[in-house]
Amino acid sequence: MKKDTLFLCLEEDKGVTLLEVLIAIFIFTFVCLSSVLILKNALLSSRKKTVEKDILSESIYITEFIENRIRNAMVNDLEGKYRMNFKGGSNWVKFVCPFSESKEGDIAKFGIYWKECKIMVEMIRVDKNNPDFTFFDGFPGAQVLGEDVKLFSLKYFDGENWKKNWDTEIMEEPKLPKMIEITMVILKGKIEGKEIGREIKKTIKIGW
Repeated sequence: MKKDTLFLCLEEDKGVTLLEVLIAIFIFTFVCLSSVLILKNALLSSRKKTVEKDILSESIYITEFIENRIRNAMVNDLEGKYRMNFKGGSNWVKFVCPFSESKEGDIAKFGIYWKECKIMVEMIRVDKNNPDFTFFDGFPGAQVLGEDVKLFSLKYFDGENWKKNWDTEIMEEPKLPKMIEITMVILKGKIEGKEIGREIKKTIKIGW
């Protein structure tokens, strides 16, 4: 009786069928592909967040640098090298302001402009030995303030209207704009064919 039962069990245990092997391969492949897809999405998400963080950091640095200087801009109506002017176009601006906030801080001439996806800044300190507030032509010795800037534009508010330029040198009574609006677009490459960037707008009150 025991012998017959043993042979019956051996006859029924025929091993793994081809269908079962195919099902196992399908499940294994599905799990592997799902894991790869999840990992890929996680890496892309992490990279995107890193790029967006870099963009935010750079935009804050640029706008804070400009705001800290330009809100303290100065003008007067003196003649010759002692005259302080404020001049600006759609993507550049020149002005005179304190170099630092300390009581003994020197005055400096600043020039900021946009060229070839870079924001450049020129700074020339004015002291007792060199009391000249006139602006040079162009921007000699300018240094990079920010990169990967696809768009940079400035507008000037006179209290009623926004203007594309400002020039106190041609005004009978020189005065500063009430506010300046900065518009920037910073791009930091592409992820899966999509450009990663951000538009930043900043309104700066002059004299505040």
